[in-house]
Amino acid sequence: MIYLIVSAISLALMVTVYRLTLSRTTFHGFNRFVLLATLALAAVVPVMHFQSISSRASAPINYMLGEIMVYADGTMGVNHVQATESGSSISMLSVITVVYLAGLIFCLLRIAFGILSSEIICHRRSRMLADGSRLVITERNYAPFSWRNCIVISRKDYESNGAMIIAHEQAHVHHHHSFDLILAQLFCAVQWFNPAAWMLRRSLLEVHEFEADAQVLEDGFDGRRYQICLVRAALQGSFATTTNNFSNCSTQKRIVMMNRHSTNPWARLRVLLMLPVVALSVIVASACKQDTNTEMDVNTKDAPPTDVYWDIEEYEIGEADSTDELFTVVEEMPEFPGGEEALLEYLRSNLQYPERCKENNIQGRVFVTFVINKDGKIVDPAVVKSAGPEGVELDVEALRVVSSMPAWTPGKQRGEAVCVKYTVPVTFRMN
Repeated sequence: MIYLIVSAISLALMVTVYRLTLSRTTFHGFNRFVLLATLALAAVVPVMHFQSISSRASAPINYMLGEIMVYADGTMGVNHVQATESGSSISMLSVITVVYLAGLIFCLLRIAFGILSSEIICHRRSRMLADGSRLVITERNYAPFSWRNCIVISRKDYESNGAMIIAHEQAHVHHHHSFDLILAQLFCAVQWFNPAAWMLRRSLLEVHEFEADAQVLEDGFDGRRYQICLVRAALQGSFATTTNNFSNCSTQKRIVMMNRHSTNPWARLRVLLMLPVVALSVIVASACKQDTNTEMDVNTKDAPPTDVYWDIEEYEIGEADSTDELFTVVEEMPEFPGGEEALLEYLRSNLQYPERCKENNIQGRVFVTFVINKDGKIVDPAVVKSAGPEGVELDVEALRVVSSMPAWTPGKQRGEAVCVKYTVPVTFRMN
């Protein structure tokens, strides 16, 4: 989801810069390259600084059974508020995921229908033209269009303005515009919620038409007659949205572009204005990667010195192998021997409210992190957020109980045992 958001923002910024700087220039081939490069950058830039979710050792806090509550009277409980909030988040995420996938599937089906319809039309009786393209003449009143190396034109258009229309569609075929359209359509399917994606597709269609129109005029056809032909084509019904349609683009824009003087070649340097946008996208993607890492660092500012835990050494605590990949979520999560009820019973039996803290009415919350290695053993236990200088005994007690837990059933990812990192909040309260 973060990838899609960063990609959508990057695309919106780059498309905006393009529309403001290059869309009215006569550099049709150059503009086409810029739009395709914009699409590629929007897809690639957010990936440059992203790590795999599974490899984030400092991922957002992963609560185990909610918050462990230890009371001064010796009772213990589990605060399920966090678990409930997490469930709500997961539920909302599920709704968003379903809506997104529904839109994605609809767009993909629409693309598939357009391609299939085009292929059916193009496989009808056709004849080969001198340039290697194929011509299909249909009795239906479709606006002329091209798909891959096939040109489809109605008999009425063929008999009236066939030469000009065929020259226009041949330009689409020679420049392989169909492949651009497939790429843009797929990108729109992935980012169907992003208006900038559809704007980019529209801009690419315009550039295709401008490029084909310029080719027709270069071939020596009368400009006025050709423009009249465009106006008539705009009144006809179009065919599949995946194709290069003769009336795809605004007729007014095409006529204005045909009558425009050539833009100064130095205007191509306007594309450099996109560089700050690309740099900003890289920075945003990098920030998305680092924000969870900094969150854990901030929480450690109140942690007491590690030498406070000298008495924990009596437990055989190992260290995680630095070469092992750490996961926070896996297909088969680790399990305490006997399940969750047995884990709660273990905590209930072993967690004790420190006497000095009882006498001085000291309470607080401790965040303990630990890793369950491939053998199921507890390794690398540490306090990542302390109860404070006065609550050192609370830190020690939480760390002692976590460190002394028996071996778990290790977590598995794709059938292999892996190291899984947990963070457990333990709250000590007087009542």
